[in-house]
Amino acid sequence: MRLRSDDGSAIVEYVWLAVLLMIPLVYVVLAALSVQRTAFASTAAAREAARAYATAGSDAEGEQRAEAAVAMAMRDQGVRWSPRGRVIACGDCTFAPGSTFSVDISTTVALPFVPGWLCGERCVAGIPVSAHHRERIDCFAGTGARTEDTTC
Repeated sequence: MRLRSDDGSAIVEYVWLAVLLMIPLVYVVLAALSVQRTAFASTAAAREAARAYATAGSDAEGEQRAEAAVAMAMRDQGVRWSPRGRVIACGDCTFAPGSTFSVDISTTVALPFVPGWLCGERCVAGIPVSAHHRERIDCFAGTGARTEDTTC
């Protein structure tokens, strides 16, 4: 009777375990990097949209500038974004010095290697990411009428 030797089986086991452990690890790292990239793009886009809106003279022009700033900041990071309604929330939007407004941006990060049909109009295989930025119009940059309760 002849006994089998274990020579060379350790390297085979190591390779199989390395493959089985590394593939999920790499996927998790790619997904985390994708979410982080989108979170950074969203916060930068919200900040830039607020700056663009604050320098506009009217609400309509400010909204156009804000949407353009968001699209540019998202594109810089390689993130797909499409506006879902109004980006700026400011109430009456008077552009008076000392008045405040806020920017809310939300998007969904598609997970890596997920087919496009799973992440179409409503992404079922994604992670929602949102950003909020509140801005105050500077006392020297406001174009609206100054009121008595202005805190400048």
